[in-house]
Amino acid sequence: MRVTYIDDKQLTLNGNEVEMNQAVKLSGALRGGFAQSEVNREHDYIVVATFPSIDTSVCDMQVLKLAELSEKYPQFDYASFSVDLPTALQNYADGHKVGDIQLYSDYFDHSTLNGFGVLINELKISARAMFVLDKDNKVVYKQINDQVKAQVDFDSLENKMKELI
Repeated sequence: MRVTYIDDKQLTLNGNEVEMNQAVKLSGALRGGFAQSEVNREHDYIVVATFPSIDTSVCDMQVLKLAELSEKYPQFDYASFSVDLPTALQNYADGHKVGDIQLYSDYFDHSTLNGFGVLINELKISARAMFVLDKDNKVVYKQINDQVKAQVDFDSLENKMKELI
């Protein structure tokens, strides 16, 4: 059984953790609309963030830091997935700097979150994680937090990004 924590509360993660070099289908509802679509890819690599809810301080900081990286490293694509409604993601984007991040909602069927193995069973929200996928959507970097309320290690992510340039 795979687990994550919110404070001291142990929670289970659905399915299997995505393996290195395993392909993941990236689809959901892009912010502002409810139509399901695959993530638009233009570059060889995409950085993907997953988080519980856009309206929490740790998630906000995760997105803001990723937005900064999207401006610093334009040779990558960027996407995020949560179970926030697409309209909530649009409201967030209207009031915050999101850079080149495509904000996706996986509220409909949780297929992307389950593909990564980061859907929290008891709450039906995402664990906090960061991934880098290659042009075939195969995982080349992953970081899944044990503690949902802890921020991801952006230094580790950025080091991997530098290696891939």
